[in-house]
Amino acid sequence: MILELLVIGNEVLIGKTQDTNSSWMAKRITKYGHKIRRITTIGDDLNEIASAIQEILNRNPDMIISTGGLGPTFDDMTNEGIAQGLDRELVLDEHAYNSIKKAYKNAYEQGILKLEGMTPERKKMAYMPKGSTPLPNTKGTAPGVKLEENNIDIYILPGVPAEMKKMFRTVIKPILKEKKGKFYEDGFIFSGIGESQIAKYTSKLEDKHPDLWIKTHPRVGLSVEVEISITCFDKPTCEKQIEEVLTKLKEIVKELGGTIKEKSIVK
Repeated sequence: MILELLVIGNEVLIGKTQDTNSSWMAKRITKYGHKIRRITTIGDDLNEIASAIQEILNRNPDMIISTGGLGPTFDDMTNEGIAQGLDRELVLDEHAYNSIKKAYKNAYEQGILKLEGMTPERKKMAYMPKGSTPLPNTKGTAPGVKLEENNIDIYILPGVPAEMKKMFRTVIKPILKEKKGKFYEDGFIFSGIGESQIAKYTSKLEDKHPDLWIKTHPRVGLSVEVEISITCFDKPTCEKQIEEVLTKLKEIVKELGGTIKEKSIVK
């Protein structure tokens, strides 16, 4: 599957909060042989959210996952923005409303919160784009959302990492496993020559093997060590191509006077 991630939050754009959600999800999505085509980060703005979801839909991924903007405050407007982008009404979901009401009641009875009952801000979290299915949030109060547009599955997850991770594992991970592809990665570390010396050779090999992504990564010591990693998604020739390219690259490194430090990177 091809996926796109949409990260929503002013706090990310101003550097107050580091976006760890997208990297966490990307690692797990890739692990199951699916490809992240793009990660988009935008602020808490209705028009920005509406525009972003339209643009992503136009690229026709199999799945869209958004994080952030589901809370009770005025700047939590993800559901409204996505509803606007999909030209759908924003409607109160009774199941979500009852779930939120129960969560706040329990928190009040346990002494966690001092304010009892459903305020307009709390009720706000139960409004979703028409046709949505609420996703339970066992780590917080704001429900997630599942909906479909033009055969594209859209999942709207909370931005709080613990809440996002729990919902991802419960709802999205089973789908990734069911539609699992294959992801291949291998590489090696070398020293004695710099990244620039190997660049033209990796470019030629990528031209010859367009299914592969060949990347050098400078390591500690001003490129004293350089790591080459090769990735390939769900192609029948992946393993053979990676083996062929690795052999060729090792030969090139040695010819240029470099030294192979490790046989392969840890997968």
